[in-house]
Amino acid sequence: MQKRVLSSAIALALTALASGTALAQSSVTIYGNIDVSVDRVKKDAGTRLLPASSGFGAPGDAAYAALNNGLSNKASVTRVGPDLSSQSALGFKGVEDLGGGYKGNFVLEGQMGVDNGALLRDSRMFGRQAYVGLTTPFGEVRLGRQYAPIFFSSAVITTERFGGTDQFVEGGLSNTLNIRWDNAITYSAQVGGFRGQLGFSPNAGVADSVNGNRTTTAVAGSDSTGSILGGNNSGASGEKTSGRGRSWGAFGAYTVSDLTLSAGYGSTAFKNVPVYIGTTSSASPTPSALTLLGTFDDYSVWNLGAKYVLKDLGLTFNGAFGRGTYDVTSVGNMAQYFGVEAGKLKVSSLVLGTRYEIGAVAFLAQWSETKFRNESRGKNKAFTLGAEYSLSKRTTVYTRYEQIKDKGVGPAVTLAAAGIREVPTIAGAGITPDGKTSLLALGVRHNF
Repeated sequence: MQKRVLSSAIALALTALASGTALAQSSVTIYGNIDVSVDRVKKDAGTRLLPASSGFGAPGDAAYAALNNGLSNKASVTRVGPDLSSQSALGFKGVEDLGGGYKGNFVLEGQMGVDNGALLRDSRMFGRQAYVGLTTPFGEVRLGRQYAPIFFSSAVITTERFGGTDQFVEGGLSNTLNIRWDNAITYSAQVGGFRGQLGFSPNAGVADSVNGNRTTTAVAGSDSTGSILGGNNSGASGEKTSGRGRSWGAFGAYTVSDLTLSAGYGSTAFKNVPVYIGTTSSASPTPSALTLLGTFDDYSVWNLGAKYVLKDLGLTFNGAFGRGTYDVTSVGNMAQYFGVEAGKLKVSSLVLGTRYEIGAVAFLAQWSETKFRNESRGKNKAFTLGAEYSLSKRTTVYTRYEQIKDKGVGPAVTLAAAGIREVPTIAGAGITPDGKTSLLALGVRHNF
């Protein structure tokens, strides 16, 4: 439920005072979601990618040790954490009826860590969405930070809410820019059972080098020190003269009776951006050659999805398949350990799920496999089991169990360590090469 914080009468009065004229009806609302849980995460020890005989630096070197330990050490943690079954958010949205089927609107939406009250999304105040739009009889145009079109091809299929344990995040979304874009321009339309969107961004969020740096680390992410893909500073400079970060995409879905089919596409120009494993150890603009994964040029991705709802039985089946392709123009001295070679680096994702609802109780199961289609054939297999009970229309208690296994250094290890994407569930714990990570949680969410 959304609570109106400015009534139409107050909004009209304030607008009239500001402009001196009477305008069309308008309103502003506040809405949000709070999701928090107590969980236990266990990470197995994994393969040490850089043995002492590798020749890549001395075992006592700080960068060498940090990379090995971060990727391979065994760990376990009990924590109070946010966003397992859904994403916590606080948002404001407004709409003004301009008449004749035209409306002006905006959305400002941020994400907070319910465990500590901090702003997430690299400390952005409105890191989830920040756009202004114009709705017309022919569709809607939006300008600002918003979801990438291909995101919706998975969002309309999943029966979860893109929380940390939702395997449908993997449904073709092999990097962070398949979820949100900076500097985006989109056009959306709906006709009958069809809905779709086209989008473009001059720089969706690619810095001049990509690595694990974030704005919250001692060495803040930037063009000079490198940043995670889609990081706070990655798209801040707007369009680059090189065209780096330029992205476009499309989404379409068709619903007939109980069946929904979806498809999405995305493309990003990396323009030979250097990609590094780990983070820089200083503010030097050139990270250590020890951690260079390679240089990436263009990237493209597509996915297909389907959902079928048996309403009388309270049962839903869904699935999605996607493939992303990175043009790797050169590789660094980490190639032999991560299985990355010059040419096409292809990542495929298959995810299947089901949900059963009976009264206020729901049960769910999901399974996914994400793998490199060439070189090392590294892959990750994961599953989620869950149950929840709705105490009211707004408050739900839930439990989740998730397990992820890596074999042959898969995308969850390689791409996360390089700052290309994040694995939401295991943030703070990580996943080891040829290892396993598991999570058990009990939580509550409340929407308003």
